[in-house]
Amino acid sequence: MHVLICGGGVIGASIAFFLSRRGVKATVIERTGLACAASGKSGGFLARDWCDGSPLAPLARRSFALHADLAERIADDWCYRRLDPMAGLPGSPVTATLTSSAGYRTR
Repeated sequence: MHVLICGGGVIGASIAFFLSRRGVKATVIERTGLACAASGKSGGFLARDWCDGSPLAPLARRSFALHADLAERIADDWCYRRLDPMAGLPGSPVTATLTSSAGYRTR
């Protein structure tokens, strides 16, 4: 089987990657250049828990884990780095402690 993928953004590249892992030959065609539109301009920020409590929560958590997995599988350095962000307001008495799962709890 040979699959033709129209669009060289993050979705097209992901489809090609996963098809190739299953032994399927894929060709990506793009009108202008790979990752030159929205996919190439994105900051790439992905948060694991932004969708908690919604129907999208399982998808968000799976996507978060998949990025870390891809970083280990892909040989090239594609600049993936995991950050453990914390947010707060200046002067707020609330402090946060990071947990081992990279979430946070307030105390």
